[in-house]
Amino acid sequence: MSQSERRFARSSRSSWRFSFLVVLPLFASCGLIPERVSADDPRLKPMFEAIGRVDRTRLGFTAIQIDAQVRIEWHPMFDKEYDVMLHIDGKTSRTVAFKRTAQGYEWIGEQEILKGPATYETPDGTFNESITITFERVPVTGFPMNRVNVLYAGNDPTLLRIDELTLQDIQPWLNKWGYR
Repeated sequence: MSQSERRFARSSRSSWRFSFLVVLPLFASCGLIPERVSADDPRLKPMFEAIGRVDRTRLGFTAIQIDAQVRIEWHPMFDKEYDVMLHIDGKTSRTVAFKRTAQGYEWIGEQEILKGPATYETPDGTFNESITITFERVPVTGFPMNRVNVLYAGNDPTLLRIDELTLQDIQPWLNKWGYR
């Protein structure tokens, strides 16, 4: 490699690093990368009020832990079905989607993942079994709207036999796993 080729390679790497360092904060400031926030951040108040207006227990969702980690994703783009999404991680992992309204925010959907104790193997590695509960009023993730959708990932033959799981089907596992 000639000296000019080495100089070009070094400057290309420097340019790439500089571009990365400039672009990353821009994405973060645009709300495209979820921002970690405190659960008592005042910007979250209208979203938690919207959550409080929904009977989430009837939909199968657990209570949100007070000490959960919260990240917020703002969607300033007009083509999105939601304006804000909260990513909440504690004993469970969940995402909660909201649409902006004249009065604040409206809860439009939620997905919660509850991990079990057993593990299973996939080509991508070893994972804990899990139950995912999803409810959406508008299309966010592609699940059927306005109904509780339940998925199981794992090797439990009883749960794998059921084509369409219901909250009633998974209740014994959630009890056994310590979620109820």
